[in-house]
Amino acid sequence: MSGLIIGLTGGIGSGKSAVSDWFAMQGGDVVDADVIAHAITAKDSPVLDELKDVFGDWVIDSGGNYNRAAMREHILKHPAAITTLNTITHPHIQAQIKDALAKSTSAYCILSVPLLVEGMAKSPNLAELCDRILVVDVPESIQIDRATKRDQIKLSHHQDPIAYVKTIIAKQATRQQRLAAADDVVDNGGTLDELYVQLERLHEGYLAMVKC
Repeated sequence: MSGLIIGLTGGIGSGKSAVSDWFAMQGGDVVDADVIAHAITAKDSPVLDELKDVFGDWVIDSGGNYNRAAMREHILKHPAAITTLNTITHPHIQAQIKDALAKSTSAYCILSVPLLVEGMAKSPNLAELCDRILVVDVPESIQIDRATKRDQIKLSHHQDPIAYVKTIIAKQATRQQRLAAADDVVDNGGTLDELYVQLERLHEGYLAMVKC
């Protein structure tokens, strides 16, 4: 296992992928909760079958794949459904995350979890696996701009994509809540070069912590 586990998080459109990709390019292991969540709900998986049994046939699209867009819409209309979804998926996600962290061999490991702060209200949670929490911080206006441009195809069926993204933001932890939970913060409101300068400093700091 790595000597240091860094929990990486941030709101929608904050640029978490740019940050995790940079750390990966430095040779660090990256464990991505979203990637694992997609893997456990792959076509014909036991978890997908369980979701179908609980929620109905609509959770599977015409190609036999998990219909994430439909589930997002369902949760927006029926907020209590997130508890049921999490009860089914989280044990599988957490087990695979723990396994991946145990196999990590880099000096430090990045654990990327979009809703890391949101999960801290209950124990056990993924934040408890982390030695430090790194928050990617941007103003809400930039979140909205990036998310609507990035997900143009996914959002095309919404009459007001900006309002839809704002709804997602409203259901996530606030900017203040994320910053309060952070040990480290990077400002991703500027250019990639400006972001990389901040990440280089963190990289050197994390390596120094491991050597202590």
